[in-house]
Amino acid sequence: MERLIEADLQRLKTETLTAFRLAQAAVDTAVRSVFERDPALADAVISGDAAIDAMECSLDAEVLRMLALHQPVAGDLRAIVGCMRCSGDIERIGDQAVNIAERGLILLELAPQAPPPKLVELAEATRDFLTHTAECFTNLDLTMARRLCEESDEILELNVSILKEMAEVMRDAARPVERAVQVCFIAHGLKRVCDQCTNIAESVVFTREGACSRHRCD
Repeated sequence: MERLIEADLQRLKTETLTAFRLAQAAVDTAVRSVFERDPALADAVISGDAAIDAMECSLDAEVLRMLALHQPVAGDLRAIVGCMRCSGDIERIGDQAVNIAERGLILLELAPQAPPPKLVELAEATRDFLTHTAECFTNLDLTMARRLCEESDEILELNVSILKEMAEVMRDAARPVERAVQVCFIAHGLKRVCDQCTNIAESVVFTREGACSRHRCD
């Protein structure tokens, strides 16, 4: 029985990571659709979201099966619950990718214009966040988990600075408001992706230490 639960745990972790990789790719494609003004990329993100949703449902079913079959305790139970928490966060990352892609389609209706440098910076930071989150989950890396939680404050500051910059644009009646509004939504979507990554990092802390670190990673 012990060998069975070890095999099931490894499969659950692998499937959770696979779902995360899908969501990670969706965010990357969504950002490219905005910066490259490519409607095909945006459509791919939107249509591909169903696969991420399906994987969340599959992970939920697998978690329930393992709980009923193995009746796990201690570290095994935390590992299963940790994956269950992560699956919801992963699905929401996919949703944010869709939101970003949809905003990109709206921007296509406007004249081409280079994205604000801070939005590019936020997109790069989000890409790094996703990469580090995958490493954190794969290795159950507590140091990385706590670093992600600390760096989430920097993401928030960058998002706020973009909102302030766009507010200045909207105050100038001679400049288009619609573009600034969509940039704000995109920036918020990227920030929410990083929030979900932080939640996953908190789940890693829970899995390793059995401590509830939601809302603060310490």
